[in-house]
Amino acid sequence: MRHETFARVDGEGPPLVLIHGVGLDHTMWDLVAGRLAEQRTVIRYDMIGHGRTPNRPGNRRVEDFVAELVQVLHTQGLNRPDVAGISMGGMVALAAAVRNTGLFRRMALLNTVFERTPQQITALLSRLAAAEAGGMAAVADTAIDRWFDSPWQVEHPDRVLAVRASLMATDLAGYLKAYRLFINGDPLVPAQVAQIQDPVLAMTGELDVGSTPEMATALAGVVPNGQARVLDGLHHLPPIEEPDVFATALTDFLEMEMTP
Repeated sequence: MRHETFARVDGEGPPLVLIHGVGLDHTMWDLVAGRLAEQRTVIRYDMIGHGRTPNRPGNRRVEDFVAELVQVLHTQGLNRPDVAGISMGGMVALAAAVRNTGLFRRMALLNTVFERTPQQITALLSRLAAAEAGGMAAVADTAIDRWFDSPWQVEHPDRVLAVRASLMATDLAGYLKAYRLFINGDPLVPAQVAQIQDPVLAMTGELDVGSTPEMATALAGVVPNGQARVLDGLHHLPPIEEPDVFATALTDFLEMEMTP
């Protein structure tokens, strides 16, 4: 099948692949990409059924998103790049790592779920039902209030509008396929996560109710070279909520000297 994934490349230097969350696209990194590209080659792409990458027929499996990521690496000529995936993007990066030993140099799993509780799964199923009934408008209405508190929204109306526009532009069928997969999770996780030898940062916001600090701590504790970091006062989308804080934290990890 012809590879149709849209990718954007900025900057020069060691490669860093950024993977967006479900319902969004590569533009969610706009506020941090410029700073990251000052020292790195930043590769952003739109996952299947998101942004400028079309939906595809049939159901969606974890392996579809893994294959897409591996194809992006191949197309861009990347050998063991760093990767940073947020939310579902973190799930995809993690799935790729457990299936392809040594695929990445370092991994930043941002606001990434790990071993959800039954109550959290119930909440996700409720959101899925709302999306099936009300389309992307229903998704946008609930997601924005979950991701950003009211005072922040008042102070940053342009960012709220950009997130809403991105959600509303997402293909509903592609979104639903991805969201069902996001709920079901990767069948190889958590059992095979301990096999990952690459340095891993599990980072989330203090106030993220879906990808909690407890999840980040647990995920970092499972991998041999893991570390957790919690960003004070932030929620589910730190690259949009506080770009400078996020970029500094990610850069700290990417440039950290690691013990052999």
